[in-house]
Amino acid sequence: MKKNQNRVTIKDIALKCNVTANTVSRALRDDRKISEATIQKIKKTAQEMGYVRNNMASAMRSGRSHLISVIVDDLPNPHYSTLIDKIDSLLKKNGYDIMILCSHGKIEESLKMANLSISNLVNGIIYFPDSNDRNVSEQIKKNHIPLVLVDRAVSGIETDVVRVDDYQGGVLAAECMYMAGHRKFLYICGPEGNGAQPLRQQGFLDTLSEYGIGPSEIRIIRGDQIYPMRDSAELFKLLQPIRYTGIFSFNDQIAYYVMNALLAYGYRVPDDISMIGFDHIRCGMPYLRPLSSVGCENAGELAERIVELLLRRIDNPEYEFVSEILPVMLYEAESTVKKI
Repeated sequence: MKKNQNRVTIKDIALKCNVTANTVSRALRDDRKISEATIQKIKKTAQEMGYVRNNMASAMRSGRSHLISVIVDDLPNPHYSTLIDKIDSLLKKNGYDIMILCSHGKIEESLKMANLSISNLVNGIIYFPDSNDRNVSEQIKKNHIPLVLVDRAVSGIETDVVRVDDYQGGVLAAECMYMAGHRKFLYICGPEGNGAQPLRQQGFLDTLSEYGIGPSEIRIIRGDQIYPMRDSAELFKLLQPIRYTGIFSFNDQIAYYVMNALLAYGYRVPDDISMIGFDHIRCGMPYLRPLSSVGCENAGELAERIVELLLRRIDNPEYEFVSEILPVMLYEAESTVKKI
């Protein structure tokens, strides 16, 4: 005889326990109008039968799935993975689970992830856009899903945004390098279209200009030339000629690629070249090499504000939109020293 391939339902549990389906449903919700003995019997039977709650059906009835979607373009990036871990902990304390979706930096994938989130009746979406493309955010807004953008705003989209002060981060990096005696620099850009990239770069260049450092003393390399590289020889070749003594990188991830290539070819960091990154990922990964880095003044504040704004938007969709810029500071480590 062919076995029943259908998933276990409340009706199956009711039949097994000789009770009504309504009683099973109430017992699984811990309805205290049902005796504790009956609740435990039904829960034990449900577990033995392998019952899994149909959250989508429940969400359709109640209007609440208690599920939040997180759409990120680069999940392996320690900055994102550490931040999402904190977001997950905070949401769980408020009765929400998260669904993490990675677009790998492709807009069409981000749109697909947004539609998947909408079809799963999520109560809110936290989106890390890697470009200024509006399609994904517009699709979410059209479906009236509470949305919080992280790390950058998207032009023309009215929604809650939480990011750090990218421009000031560039200022702090330039001030530190200049005051340490550096006069020749390399700036490594972030991805093209990334909203934080021009702000970090402009803060760095504006400040150096105020100190009298002209464009001829600042070399600029696109970050997308470095990030895909895994071969130190190829990366070291790209860094030539090395006439600079100070490097400011769009983020820590790129900075570590560059640092490893320099170390592999005999350069000493910071004795020969000083480096500053952005995101302060070492706060959650202390086993990494010391790297001076710009990061949020309060490491947990970014996650807290993201969750606070999303939960507020879920509870009150008419609340005025907030665009919040959190202050940054420079976490100095052994990768920056005075140039002799």
